[in-house]
Amino acid sequence: MQRFLIWTLFCMLGTTGLWAQQTEVVLSASSSAKLVLGMTAPKLLAAPKAAPLDEASVATEFTAVLKHDLDESGVFAMLQERLPADSAPAKAWKEAGAQWLLSTKLTKSASGDLRLEATALDTAAEKGAFSKTFDANEIVPLRYLAHTLADEMVKQLTGEKGVASSRIVFVRQLSPGVKEVFQVDRDGAGLVQLTRHGSLTLSPSVAADGRLVYVTYKGGAPEIWGQRKQNGPDEKFYPTTGAGGMVTSPVWSPDGKRLAFVQGDRRGNTDIMILDLGSGRARRLTDGTCINTEPSWNPNGTQIAFTSDREGAPQVFLMQDDGSNLRRLTGEGLYNASPSWSPNGAMVAYVSRFEGKFDLFVYKLGEGKAYQITTGVSTSESPAWSPDERRLVFTSNRFGTSQLFTTDLSGRQIVRLAEFAGCQSPRWIRGR
Repeated sequence: MQRFLIWTLFCMLGTTGLWAQQTEVVLSASSSAKLVLGMTAPKLLAAPKAAPLDEASVATEFTAVLKHDLDESGVFAMLQERLPADSAPAKAWKEAGAQWLLSTKLTKSASGDLRLEATALDTAAEKGAFSKTFDANEIVPLRYLAHTLADEMVKQLTGEKGVASSRIVFVRQLSPGVKEVFQVDRDGAGLVQLTRHGSLTLSPSVAADGRLVYVTYKGGAPEIWGQRKQNGPDEKFYPTTGAGGMVTSPVWSPDGKRLAFVQGDRRGNTDIMILDLGSGRARRLTDGTCINTEPSWNPNGTQIAFTSDREGAPQVFLMQDDGSNLRRLTGEGLYNASPSWSPNGAMVAYVSRFEGKFDLFVYKLGEGKAYQITTGVSTSESPAWSPDERRLVFTSNRFGTSQLFTTDLSGRQIVRLAEFAGCQSPRWIRGR
């Protein structure tokens, strides 16, 4: 029973243990050069009888947010020095180093609605590279318009929408014995509390259509609750009748029709289970006298990565979604756990115990090799991928308490998302 309690605490409360050795290899981020972007101050216009746009708000809620989004996109570098005047010709911006020049115009109608017009000029060719208009009602913050514009510019350059308007769902401790699920914008603003059970609420997962699932102890024993319909009420998924034992770590399948989760027995073993939401039937994928936990689906829902101590100490394993073709993924290190499959299926992030602390690693399936992302100055846990696969969100105690951070794949651009304390189990999503 002791082994089961240790693993339960590790999976649900973030406790870690055991020591391991790991070879340090650094995974470099994409070496492709960033496009240097110059940006003029927004033009502010108001229709007759409309209140003027607040220049201070535009500066802090639009311009500053937009620059931050573009600078962290991984594909743009904001021109910071030798800035020409806003009215200077394209040639002057080119000579200053800008490859594109972004100009924006914000217009406020008499009803209070906003219109954003954005145009990017290729300074070398002196012709338009990007042009788009965005309309929003008066209740939409300026910062959301900035996020939307940043994502569209990234899409224009790379073919894939950026993640400035994405969100992160996570668990936060409010008081002893009380944890709830929260949501925050990609830049750490817009905090929203999603559950209010007044108990332990853990292990959130979000389906592609925004439906939430989690484990709650509000009834005493742990139960899996979630939304069957988009924006629908929360209801109990499992167990359907009686006591289901220890359950944790529910994770939506990519198609949103199944849940992988973990269930324990009285002997102290835990197994990976699959719950079919249509029929309500649960089936077991693993069966043994060991701990199997922390499932993570691959993008097409045909395979599951998970943590198991079946060979003596926690390691990351892979299997098909019917439990067949079981094989070990991690080869180095005595304690590897918390797998997270990347959005395109080519990589698996996980944590490894090294010199008394946990660090983030990424295993590249095509190479059969693991790369170290963070170094052991503090503990880093619970990695989850950004939708564009450029960054990871994780928790770390590097400032004393467990807080949310993001990092690029080189580990050189680690950013604290916000100063919320007592955070765990982050999940990075497109939106809800």
